[in-house]
Amino acid sequence: MPFSRPEKSCCRKGDGDTELCDFNQLGLDFVSPASYSEPLRKETELMNNELLEALEKKIGDVVEKYSALKEENARLNEELQRLSSDRDGIRSRVDAILEKLDGI
Repeated sequence: MPFSRPEKSCCRKGDGDTELCDFNQLGLDFVSPASYSEPLRKETELMNNELLEALEKKIGDVVEKYSALKEENARLNEELQRLSSDRDGIRSRVDAILEKLDGI
């Protein structure tokens, strides 16, 4: 389908009168199809490289934080196991003391 760039067209008013309208005034932007696929310029390539480097740095930061959180989680799980076993030991000693008191 050939591309056409309408500059002016008829717009209808309420009672059948017609008036010429400027599409640019209506906010319609007609761009030639060639401008959609412009080749990358040097500035664009540099900007893309900078964006990729920034993204790579952010991904590296996320991976480092993930590793640190994984290590902390393992440490906290070990501490939880230790505290749970301590609690169970204390509970058994308290139960033993209560049984002795019931025997008195």
